[in-house]
Amino acid sequence: MKIIIWLYLIPIGANLLLAIIAKLTKLLTFSGSIAAFIVGFLTFRYLGIGGWVLLMLFFVTANILSKLSSAITKNVESGIQKKGGTRDWAQVLANGLLAAASALYYGLSGHIVALIMFGAAIAASTADTWAGEAGVLSKRPPVSIRTFKVVPVGMSGGVTWLGTFSSLVGSIMIATAWYAMFADYSDPIWLFLASIVAVAGALGSLADSFLGATVQGHYYDPKRKQVTEHERREGVTFELCRGVRWIDNDVVNFLSNTVAVLLASGFSLIFL
Repeated sequence: MKIIIWLYLIPIGANLLLAIIAKLTKLLTFSGSIAAFIVGFLTFRYLGIGGWVLLMLFFVTANILSKLSSAITKNVESGIQKKGGTRDWAQVLANGLLAAASALYYGLSGHIVALIMFGAAIAASTADTWAGEAGVLSKRPPVSIRTFKVVPVGMSGGVTWLGTFSSLVGSIMIATAWYAMFADYSDPIWLFLASIVAVAGALGSLADSFLGATVQGHYYDPKRKQVTEHERREGVTFELCRGVRWIDNDVVNFLSNTVAVLLASGFSLIFL
């Protein structure tokens, strides 16, 4: 009975502390802190410290890069206006829901595919975040992944060589940590599975850019004479100029995570 109690108390305490710190430091809103607690609890409960470390790698590096890129580009006018640095529940779940679901799936089934799905979900979120935060620092302007024409800095669907390289590095980092935490080092197939995690994460980031350039809603702000991802501002609803109105950046993040998880699970099922 004591062991069972500790199995719940440890993840509850660790993630409650993290959620409180994130709220106090304005990294997350109140709703974002609750969502992060749920994601963190499920991950810690069913994947242990290994899964939690991967989650923290994403969370910590994402916020560090966000602060750095914001500090460097604070005086640069961007053609696209996105959500601020304080993340809400939708942003947390867009990047963490599939990871938490994969952790739960592993807890219920013990299947190795669930571990691969978890790794791919975290890798995709990390790759996309690193691409976005590093991409705005590129000296060369981004180009649309769909048309290859120059687009404003920060616009969804825009890619740079620096951002693409950074996404690959982020995905490889998560795949390496995944291997270190979960692999049976005596079995070489785990190296192959880790490579699936890395590739799926990078492809998920590319899928995010493609979806951002095609189906994500973009609107024209006549006052500022620029395209924005915000549907409205100061009570004024903007005209949709591209994409689908209900598909915002959070939906795109979730869909790209889904692509990464499906690719990773599909490839791994072929070889397992």
